[in-house]
Amino acid sequence: MTPENVSNSGLPLYTLQEWSKQFPWVVAGITYKGFSPNAFDLRKEDKHCNDRMEQILQGTGFHGLARIPQVHGTNLVVHDSNLSGLVVLKDGADGHATCRSGLLLSITVADCVPVYLLDAKKRVVMLLHAGWRGVAGKIITKGIALLLERWRSSIGDIYVHFGPAICGDCYEVGPEVFRGLGLAAPLEPTTVDLREVLKGQAMGFGIREGNLTASEDCTLCGERGFFSHRNGDTGRQVALIGLRP
Repeated sequence: MTPENVSNSGLPLYTLQEWSKQFPWVVAGITYKGFSPNAFDLRKEDKHCNDRMEQILQGTGFHGLARIPQVHGTNLVVHDSNLSGLVVLKDGADGHATCRSGLLLSITVADCVPVYLLDAKKRVVMLLHAGWRGVAGKIITKGIALLLERWRSSIGDIYVHFGPAICGDCYEVGPEVFRGLGLAAPLEPTTVDLREVLKGQAMGFGIREGNLTASEDCTLCGERGFFSHRNGDTGRQVALIGLRP
């Protein structure tokens, strides 16, 4: 992710520049804490959350922003209608997709992996929230399967990016997590790289390695200004993707 100030509003947003160049019809990025006295916190409990969501809408020029109540599962939602303003879904889900232009999809993260997907030919975008439970449930293969079934995507046209998350050197978990991920369980807490596990799942489902990219940013040990649950942060950044209006 490369920092880019998308408007004069001073929106703290890193954008995925590789996709901006290759697919100029897409906006993909993630917010960070920013440099104001009040951190740019997007957790729903923050009293300024909705105001900041509106700021994102204004700063990016999109007319709609969809938010889903995340439950660390694998349920996916499709947005077929032209939504406007800030739309918060009632039912829990951990991923959503759309082919509608002008609608930003969002998920909140603070160590979990934001997974960005797009179909370069059909112009469909998808955003997934992948904590270890979502990875264990293979949310990424479920997302790819949705693209293939709903939009008749070709597997070679699907691109995937794994955004800023806690890195494989910092994410120490117990044997139960390794078992959940289908990995050999160590005898004591050991580190695991969720982005690498996700990459393996995507490639195993047929995604070409050349269509897979991953951020090198760690939300815990990195210096790019991200919230990290493991660091005691209560805040959340929000990952975003949408087809330009």
